[in-house]
Amino acid sequence: MNRKSIITTLLALIWVTGWAQDVNMCQRIAERILTAAQNHKPDGIDELLAPDFHFNNIKQPLAAKVLKQVIVQMPPMTSWELAGTEQDSTGLTLRYIITKPDKTTSEATILFSGDNLALEANLLPGKVSIQKGNPTAKAQPEVSMVRVPIHRHGGLPIVTVTIDGQPCNMFFDTGAPGVILNSKYFDHNIDGEVMGSGGRGAVGTGSVSGMHHVKTMDMGGVTLSETDIMTSDLSNLESVGVAVHGILGQSYYKDFDVLFDFKDSEIVLLSPDTTCQWLLNEGYHCQTVKGVKKGHLLTFDCQVGGVPVVLAFDSGAESNLLASDWPQLHTSTVKGIKKAHLTGYGDGRASITKGKTILTLGGRTFKKLQTAFSDVSHLKESKGIDGLFGCEVLAKQKLLISYKRQELLMID
Repeated sequence: MNRKSIITTLLALIWVTGWAQDVNMCQRIAERILTAAQNHKPDGIDELLAPDFHFNNIKQPLAAKVLKQVIVQMPPMTSWELAGTEQDSTGLTLRYIITKPDKTTSEATILFSGDNLALEANLLPGKVSIQKGNPTAKAQPEVSMVRVPIHRHGGLPIVTVTIDGQPCNMFFDTGAPGVILNSKYFDHNIDGEVMGSGGRGAVGTGSVSGMHHVKTMDMGGVTLSETDIMTSDLSNLESVGVAVHGILGQSYYKDFDVLFDFKDSEIVLLSPDTTCQWLLNEGYHCQTVKGVKKGHLLTFDCQVGGVPVVLAFDSGAESNLLASDWPQLHTSTVKGIKKAHLTGYGDGRASITKGKTILTLGGRTFKKLQTAFSDVSHLKESKGIDGLFGCEVLAKQKLLISYKRQELLMID
């Protein structure tokens, strides 16, 4: 074999070796990406991506930001299964079938580069816009405590948020991962394609209709500047009798401790490192209940009528919420069952049953709580959550939620 042939053979061997990808390693990375999407937690994603990772025609560094956006807003998924692999000159593609709580399925594909890192990840059907996400708001000027007045409509807390100089009614909803504006009041003023799904609430699935660029957004001195926010049809939420301009979800205030005081009609946002001293100065006595964060929800071990359950705290839940078959499985724990309707996010309006239950949380008992019984399979199957508690408890007990410390304080 002459020298030219040897060099050609060696180059061919090097090329083949360089693209001889490790399927098992790629599968482990794909599983990490899918797990992040299931939990809506994009932490650690960057280390899984190739330097030239791209999302459709979007290149780095924006491509990674868009993928994280998709992960945060991913519709509920219960499981996934590797359906096939394909190898070509661009790399190795793993194809997964994703199963949703309602048993429907969708397909996700992840392409890997020669160094076994994700080169492309298509987790959702449809397109995604380039948006700045929903960054956490900051207190301006930097202060340790902000008091925000609330008005309750339909039992739910509404705060006034000034958006580009206009006062707006926003539901203060810890059950929502991000901020959403009502497309009835906010036009789609950003060019580009948008995500096909806005996620699922306790009742109903919302669809994103566009993106709205906000120059300034202020709630009592807690502000955002120059950010793009998703818009959706929130008409159902206006059944409370007032204009609802949007939902103020957790991304806006997740870096604060949040104290709910329904008796004095206010929410207090506290810098976590100053909370203890502030509570002492106010003369409050507190009982701490440790929680576990599952996705964006903070969950707690509770009992309903003596039956152990895992419930998530949701200030956007007018009634407590349990599975639709709860009254049949635990008849003695429910009183006064009646038919009703439950209105929720997007297209959400469901025929349900309601009744009164007794909740035990942190050793304290709350009696005669209005409780709705509906489909919570998306919570149970994806996060192991049996239901929600929210405004029914807040009406009886002053509570402080700390996402940083993953705990709840019951305040006297």
